[in-house]
Parts: sequence; structure tokens; C-alpha cells
Amino acid sequence: MVYDLAITFIRHGMTPENEARRYIGHTDVPLAEQEKARLAQADLQLFAPVDLLVSSDLLRCRQTCELLFRSYCGAKFEMAQWREMHFGDWEGKTFLELKEIKEYQKWLNSPLSTVPPNGESYQQFQTRVEQALEQTIILAEKTNAKHVAVATHGGPIRYVLERYAPQERSFWEWAVPFGGGYTLQSTLERWKEKKRCISLSEVLFKENENGRALTTE
Repeated sequence: MVYDLAITFIRHGMTPENEARRYIGHTDVPLAEQEKARLAQADLQLFAPVDLLVSSDLLRCRQTCELLFRSYCGAKFEMAQWREMHFGDWEGKTFLELKEIKEYQKWLNSPLSTVPPNGESYQQFQTRVEQALEQTIILAEKTNAKHVAVATHGGPIRYVLERYAPQERSFWEWAVPFGGGYTLQSTLERWKEKKRCISLSEVLFKENENGRALTTE
């Protein structure tokens, strides 16, 4: 029997560090106050109710979950494996603060083969995200979930889209706005076999009282 399983991936909302364009892969920071207010008004328009909620263990993702899924009463799980890439010694720094460092220049030119000092390689990051996805699928099967929502970070979402979206695009070709995301519809069997999903749709928001759609930019 075919077991349909859709997973909606949502990027956390904006933080003050994001606004300042700082690298905050594993740095635990809260959402910006204006972002909390924006997400508190947001009304997600998903194709089906969510019956399992998974989040990165970092505060910005947990807060995003609480605000976007405020009426959700089902099972919730946190996973450190859904964190952003670890930028090591560059955590909390900006491009302007790093641009003269030779290792950083090399990383900008070859991000897939260069490792930030005391940070995580792209290969380690890929392996970790695959483990997070595998654990999420196991949880979905154990709880009989048909629609899982995962609150995570831009990097993990781009990787999942690059690897599993129906249309093939590179990591950086995928735009993932803060507070926005995508739903990948597939089957449990296809997820387990690491096959590309059947269909992809962008997360939409209901119009607010003034008749305008809430932006995710």
C-alpha cells in the first residue's frame, strides 16, 4: 500500500544578526522583535493539516515554530541535526570583518572543498542533514504522520531541495526567504529510497485584514 508523506520545510524568521549579515550557523540567538510580531500575524496556507512538528533545537527555529504553528497541539520534536552549517571561528562575524583573511577568501571561492577553521565541512554538513531527514522520516512512520513540518535553517533547506526536489537546481539557485519555505510531496517508500519527490510547492500565506498577502521577504 502506498504511504503518502509530505514534508514542509520552513526557514526560521529574521534575527538581528541576520539583518547585520553575520554568520550564525550554530550561534543561538532569538528572532528580532519585529519579526516575532510579523510571524504572529502570519496564517500559513498549507495543503493539509500538519500532524508532526520537528524543529532545529536553536531558539530562532523554536520561536518560529511557536509563532507559525500556534494552534498546533500534536507531537513536537527538536533535533540538533537540523542546525545550520557550523562556521567555526567565523561565527558572529560579517564579510567586512573577514574579507582580508586568506582562509575566508579561499572558502568563498571553494565553499564545497574548504572548511572554516574549527567549523564544519560541506561533506559533514551534508551527512548531518541526511541523518536529520532519516530520523524525521522514522518519526513520521512511527507516529503515522502524513504531513510533517520542519522548522530549520536556509542551508539545510537548500540542500534538501538540491537533492530531493523534482526539478534539479544547484544549492545556491534555491531562494528560501526568512519565515518561508517549501512542501515536498512524496511517499514514505520514495523518501526511504532517497528518490526525488513527486511534487514541490511554495509555502503560501493567507491575506491579512487589509487584503494584502503577508510577505516573507
